[in-house]
Amino acid sequence: MRYVIYMLVVANCLYFAWNMTGDAPDAEVVHALPPLPPEVRSLTTVQEGGAGSDSANVSDLEKLTAGQPPGAGVPLSCHALGPFMVAAEMQAARDRLGELGFESQSRSSDVQKQIGYWVYLPTLGHEQALQVVEVLKENRVKDYFVGAEDFVSLGIFRELASANKHSERIRELGFEPLIESRYSTLTVHWLDLENFDVSTARPILEKYPDIRLQELACR
Repeated sequence: MRYVIYMLVVANCLYFAWNMTGDAPDAEVVHALPPLPPEVRSLTTVQEGGAGSDSANVSDLEKLTAGQPPGAGVPLSCHALGPFMVAAEMQAARDRLGELGFESQSRSSDVQKQIGYWVYLPTLGHEQALQVVEVLKENRVKDYFVGAEDFVSLGIFRELASANKHSERIRELGFEPLIESRYSTLTVHWLDLENFDVSTARPILEKYPDIRLQELACR
């Protein structure tokens, strides 16, 4: 019985060793796979390709894409020309740009333009407003009127220096006038351009000294 057990152990060891060494090598397994269709190319790494393969151009591609990544297009430069205070002037400039080969888009916007300074006394009682008027008459102050809410307007001035000078005169009479900026809403016009040759704008800028060329972020 002891010899039978020894023989079974030896047989099991031989069977285990045969299973460990009996599989085919990786290369044989690969060759056993079905072949690829003729239009399909197998992938090759840079290390496998060698000097004679397509991978030899990898360094050249890296040099080309270092400065500009693949897919990067021609950079755009966008400008706005204006503001034109008169629509006819904007259209004339647009026509001139069209003759030079530049397309533009027109747009309009409303802006607040300061037109002067208002000197006035704030709202007073009716009787007090009449007393102020009597003092102004006695001191030969002109260009005043009493508003519906009993404020006293003392004039509108184009320059701040003139408004300050008039305020000082009113203050010498015993009153405390206020100065307020006055604005007017104006509609102005612009021309938007892409990839515009800035030097082309010089004759237009010389013709319309109030307009300017602004660089914008492209949309």
